[in-house]
Amino acid sequence: MPRTLVVWGEASRNISMLKPYLIPFLLSFSLSILITPIVKRIAILKGCVAKPREDRWNKNPTALFGGIAIFLSFIIPYIIFVKFNMENLGIILAGCFIFGVGIFDDIARIKPYTKLLTQIVAAALLLNFGIKINAIPYPLISAPLTILWIVAIINSFNLLDNMDGLSGGIAAIVGAVLFLFSILNGNFEVGLPALILTGSLLGFLRYNFKPAQIFMGDSGSMFIGLMLGAITLHGSWQESTHLVMVLLIPILILAVPIFDTMFVALMRSINSRKVFQGGKDHLSHRMVVLGLSEKKTVLALYSMSIVFGAISILSMFVSPAVTVVLILLAVISLIYFGAFLGKVKVYEDNGLNGARKKNGGVVLNGVLMHKRRILEVGVDFILICLAYIAANLLRYEGILSITSQDLIVKSLPLILIVKFIVFFGFGLYRGMWRYVSVLELVNIFKAVSFASIASALAVLFLWRFQGFSRTVFIIDWLLLFIFVSGSRVLERVYKEIFDQANLNGKKVLIYGAGDAGEFMLREIRNNKILHYDPVGFLDDDEEKIGRRIHGVAVLGTRKDMEKFLKTKEANELIIAIPGIDKYILEEVISICNSLDIKYKKISDILPR
Repeated sequence: MPRTLVVWGEASRNISMLKPYLIPFLLSFSLSILITPIVKRIAILKGCVAKPREDRWNKNPTALFGGIAIFLSFIIPYIIFVKFNMENLGIILAGCFIFGVGIFDDIARIKPYTKLLTQIVAAALLLNFGIKINAIPYPLISAPLTILWIVAIINSFNLLDNMDGLSGGIAAIVGAVLFLFSILNGNFEVGLPALILTGSLLGFLRYNFKPAQIFMGDSGSMFIGLMLGAITLHGSWQESTHLVMVLLIPILILAVPIFDTMFVALMRSINSRKVFQGGKDHLSHRMVVLGLSEKKTVLALYSMSIVFGAISILSMFVSPAVTVVLILLAVISLIYFGAFLGKVKVYEDNGLNGARKKNGGVVLNGVLMHKRRILEVGVDFILICLAYIAANLLRYEGILSITSQDLIVKSLPLILIVKFIVFFGFGLYRGMWRYVSVLELVNIFKAVSFASIASALAVLFLWRFQGFSRTVFIIDWLLLFIFVSGSRVLERVYKEIFDQANLNGKKVLIYGAGDAGEFMLREIRNNKILHYDPVGFLDDDEEKIGRRIHGVAVLGTRKDMEKFLKTKEANELIIAIPGIDKYILEEVISICNSLDIKYKKISDILPR
């Protein structure tokens, strides 16, 4: 029987056993719903509120100490329903300790390095009770890695708590994925703590989602981070025989908070800012600056977390090689997303020189613009390595022998050199990724094809292909083309998404869906000074009706002009037909005048 069917059969039986877990979940959820408003009232009465300030996102005073509700609604069901053993005792003790540290920090503010020391103590406490990375049998290696992992996850969720509902919502998604992953693996003991945490967070989100009535504070965010870090080390993948599953699945499930932390640390280092200082420079803040609302930003990051969680679940039903490829694709997408957002100006001018383009609060980061070519080369370096390693994994079904690993290590430097020579020769680093065209994609195809052939010939010349699989080079060629072309396309996709999100100006209909109309649409999206939001096209060619130009639909013909000016609530009509017949022009003007709608010809907006 195929592996997928066997795994699915086992998963179905495990899911049917979920009924006993409904009561702990409902208890944690109910406690959170009941306790949170009580904590909120007490905090307001005592004057414990977060006041608006420069490094915070909230615009109104908001109650603090929501972490108390999260802690109590988790710890009570945990003590009642979770089986007692030394590991679970360690989770309770470490959780109480880090919660106490968080409360003290919320009241009196602890210095960053003192806080870091307390986090290490909490992680060491977990380690002492048996919570550790079991995949590595050497204590001198596994112990420090365990502490590093726990501390990293604590700080990830602490830093992620920068927008209404963000940290709590992401943590709830992570908890749900951890529960489902554990249950599908038959590890019910591990799944229960994740489910209890999810219930407490969902109840808290009732009051923390925008507009937030209460914040969780450090007591909540650090407690959440500690719990999730401990659960991932206590998880069923620890029993997996496949090292990839052991190492990558927890990282994948927690991808969003981990990536946000790494991104912020990198950007602050580039801009000569303290890593541990507060600021509005996270992924979420940059997405808002680019035009998304706060609510849409949070929901977008929720979606990203769900996608990564889905990949982790899917890994149970596919081969390890396919899992690795999916993870690589997800990681590459994150890298480009970060590179795109890294160009957004969120810091005050610190004297750095560089090209800057002010655009409704969006300014390109001078450092990154100056180093753009280096960044592009660095990204392609990663892509070439990933494509070659993934090709070998796919060829050998995820299991690389010592010989195969040696061949990869021996040949990869040569392949990198050959491919970069070809890439530079084909001019892949001369264009602007955000304006990639079909012709550039064709050039990428040629460059990747030539580079793959050249690298294969180099291997043939030096090692006569002894021990090398020819299939690997075919797979490598296909993956590299997908990775390199996809990276360029992703940049443009991100630009289009945020360009559309940032169109909050006057609603306009464009009359003319030809070349001039398409040019007008591109100019509107690229030039925010115009303050236009295109809601549709009109064109006298009936065959164009229903079609889309850069996502904007052709709604109808001139006969429908009055109807769509009303239904689309357009403020203006743009006539994008060069040399328009004067009788048709008079008719269009008459319609606009009758509706008191402004009209402009394209020549009025974009004079030559």
